[in-house]
Amino acid sequence: MQETPAPEPTVPGTQRLSALEQALRAALGELPRDQVVRCVAGLIPIEAVVEAAAPPHGGKVRKVSVSMPEELVEAVRARTGSGGFSRYVADAVDREVRNDLIADLIDELDAEHGPVAPEVRAQARREWPTAEEG
Repeated sequence: MQETPAPEPTVPGTQRLSALEQALRAALGELPRDQVVRCVAGLIPIEAVVEAAAPPHGGKVRKVSVSMPEELVEAVRARTGSGGFSRYVADAVDREVRNDLIADLIDELDAEHGPVAPEVRAQARREWPTAEEG
């Protein structure tokens, strides 16, 4: 009599992960990789990417001094009034860090899998003409 192997233990959340993995594979099969990565990365909270020891908002703050062109300072003050300057600048830096991290991820994927073929990009533009160009 042949022994039947014991069933694999079910890990909570693996079915959801499997569905997510399938959805990502389908998206990567149909759209340019950089477009999929930007969409996914936009959903990831910055805290998951940046070291938890230095969260950009809600954690400890540190006063820093930066030099900016006078016209830019005045443009920010005009938008924020007297009390929102630091928050405005912190939000802008937060967006820039996110963009840098996404660019790093795209560079890693390009190095590992090669660049997205021009014909695939063209097809994606035809099928998704309102998507932002990257």
